Amino acid sequence: MEFRETVDALATADDLVTIDERIDDPTLPFAVAAESARSNGPAVLLSDVPGEGSLACGVRGGPDRMLRRARLPWYRYAVGMGLPADTSYGRMLDVLTTPPADRPSLRRRAAAASGHDRDVTSLCLPVAGEDDRQLVSDGILAVEAGDRQLWAPVRGEVRGRSTLRVHVPASVAKRAPENAPVSVALGVPTAALLAAHLSSAQTQPWRRWSAPEVAAALDDVPLAPCAGGLLPASAEVVVDGTLTRAAGSATVPRAAWEDVANSEPFAVAVDRVASRSDPVLPLAPLGEPLGDDTHLTSLVEGARLSARVNGYWGVSPVSWIGLPVEAGLGVCFVASEILYAGFEWQLANTLFSFGPTFDKVVVLDTDATFENLASALDDMWVKAHPSHDWIFSEAAAPAATAPSYRADGQTGSRLYVDAAWDPRWDEEFIAPEVEFELMYPEEIRETVAERWHALGFDGTETSEERDE
Repeated sequence: MEFRETVDALATADDLVTIDERIDDPTLPFAVAAESARSNGPAVLLSDVPGEGSLACGVRGGPDRMLRRARLPWYRYAVGMGLPADTSYGRMLDVLTTPPADRPSLRRRAAAASGHDRDVTSLCLPVAGEDDRQLVSDGILAVEAGDRQLWAPVRGEVRGRSTLRVHVPASVAKRAPENAPVSVALGVPTAALLAAHLSSAQTQPWRRWSAPEVAAALDDVPLAPCAGGLLPASAEVVVDGTLTRAAGSATVPRAAWEDVANSEPFAVAVDRVASRSDPVLPLAPLGEPLGDDTHLTSLVEGARLSARVNGYWGVSPVSWIGLPVEAGLGVCFVASEILYAGFEWQLANTLFSFGPTFDKVVVLDTDATFENLASALDDMWVKAHPSHDWIFSEAAAPAATAPSYRADGQTGSRLYVDAAWDPRWDEEFIAPEVEFELMYPEEIRETVAERWHALGFDGTETSEERDE
């Protein structure tokens, strides 16, 4: 699905607000996007902003599950890939970790963006950071390394009229040739953005596939030639140029993916700026707790860790691994079968070695769901005893990269919580689930349901409705 089609789909789902009022202050769009993310607001389309095009804010963001919301945090990513809006987290992990049996053929078509302007400042890029530089985010950089097409997530800023200062993952930077032709694409399909992150993170089992092949497998993304090789043909803006090493860093806020992978700065000397008619550019409020980049990193890390851990012991005990955006990626929940006594300790330490963002791991039973974050949090107290099942390491663990309270880089303790029932226990010693349907007689449940409906609430069926 094209980026502008995703914006239209959110509007159809009543999850997008269009602001037609003229905005003259170039710093205001970033402030609007940040406030919408903080307040669990809908996506926002700013149609009249300085520069060419319009800005779509929060198209890949999501709601806070600590508040009552009907939609799930990854809902907009599902919509962007043409999946049902109520796609479960387990299904999202399956999509991101299960390539098809055969590699897809790459479909080509003409690029939708055209033009030969060299002035990047003519675009409606927002201003963020202390130096009032225009922000480049939520896009991908394409460069060829030998016979390999590389895509990388990009975060950076505009320097002058024809220079970009960007950051890309070090795994891509070390393979990019000096003075290589490159392209930066903005307003790309969700599948292409996910492919760039999965490929640069070398996520199994995608690591043997090129990024365009990953994108084609996720959502059949058509491609078009560019200076950097191949990019999504539907990209709203494509900036072609030459890549050189940069001495300094961009001053705009860091992206969440930089907590997962080391990044390196590049300078792009711009040769050409191509855009679609009335381009729609993405605006991700970098640095915000519920920003688009945090949701993206949560999904990709969940997929990467799930693929890495399953098979590590020769079996696949893990149902899912999730890093809640509500916790700033600082805690990792894992639903897993406990194979033997002490397995939870091995599992937690394996995750600590593979995931740099968190310093807390919570091990849950396999029937736990990531959709119900409240239930997972309850299990930390109901199933785990603070004096026995909350295990702290010595105060010499590497500092996690995501938690703000570890921003000083000093060492500290790691914590894992065993919130799964001990597999050695007999079933009669395991407490039953505390649910409305299990804990009360049918007569009481029926009376409550009738009164619930009489008050105008939904969610509980009466016996007559069940019979129908």
